[in-house]
Amino acid sequence: MSDALNPMAPTTFNTTAVRRRPLVMAALLGALSAPGRAQEQPPASRAPAALSAYGANWLPKGSGPLKFFGFKAYDATLWLPAASGGDFSFSRTFALEIVYNTSVKASDINNTSLIEISRISAATPEQVQTWSNFMTGLFIDVKSGDRLLGVHVPGAGARFFLNGKLLGETADATFSEAFFKIWLDPKARKPELRSALLGL
Repeated sequence: MSDALNPMAPTTFNTTAVRRRPLVMAALLGALSAPGRAQEQPPASRAPAALSAYGANWLPKGSGPLKFFGFKAYDATLWLPAASGGDFSFSRTFALEIVYNTSVKASDINNTSLIEISRISAATPEQVQTWSNFMTGLFIDVKSGDRLLGVHVPGAGARFFLNGKLLGETADATFSEAFFKIWLDPKARKPELRSALLGL
C-alpha cells in the first residue's frame, strides 16, 4: 500500500487542536455564498454502480440535504441492500452517498470528520491519530456535482469511491463505524438529516 493510503503514514495533524476547535465550516460557507454557485443537485434516485459488488437491488432508505443558513452543502442518501428488508443496522452492510452542491477542500472534509468522530465516539488519541493519517491520504478536493460513496461492511471495514472510482479502503471496522456515526448516530450534529436518512 502506498503512503497515500497507508493509515500509519506520518502526519503533522494536531489531534489536540481537533478536539478543541469548533466545527470547521468557515471555508465551506464562504464557498457556498460565492458568486456563481452551481444550481442545487437533486438527491440520488438510482443506486451507484459500485454497490453491485456488495449485493443486488440496493434501495434508498432515505435522503436529505445538509444546509447551513439556507445554503445547501450536499444531499445525502442512505442505501440498503434489498436483502436487509429495509432495516438499518451497523451490523449490516450499508452505503452512504453524498452529492456535493459546492466545492470543498479535502482538508475541510478531513478536519470536520475528525472533530465529529472525536465528539461522538469513544476513540483513543492513538486511534484518532491513525484515522487522521488515513483520511488525509484518502480524501481529495471535491466540486459541485461530485459523488462520494462510502460503503460500510461490518467486521471488514469500509471502502470509499468518488464518481464511481475507488479512492481507498480500510480494514479497520472500528473506524468504519465511527465514521458513519457522523451522520447516523443519535448524537449526530444534524438530527434532522439523520432522521431523513433513516426515514423516520
